[in-house]
Amino acid sequence: MDADFLIPAIGGIVALVAAIWYYAAIGTRISSQEKEAGRDLTYETNPFTGDAGVSNESSTTKGTS
Repeated sequence: MDADFLIPAIGGIVALVAAIWYYAAIGTRISSQEKEAGRDLTYETNPFTGDAGVSNESSTTKGTS
C-alpha cells in the first residue's frame, strides 16, 4: 500500500472514532444528569458541554415558599 493512501485513511478512521467517542460521552453525561434531576432535560442542556446546570431542587418546588 502506498503512504499517500494509508496516512489519510488512518487519519480518517481516527477522526471518526474520536467523533463517536465525543457524542457517546455527551450522551452519557446528559443521561446521568437526567437521572439525578429525575426529569427530562431536553431543552435545558447545553449541547456543547452536556451540562444542564441541575440543582438539587425539582421543578415542582421552585417558586414555592
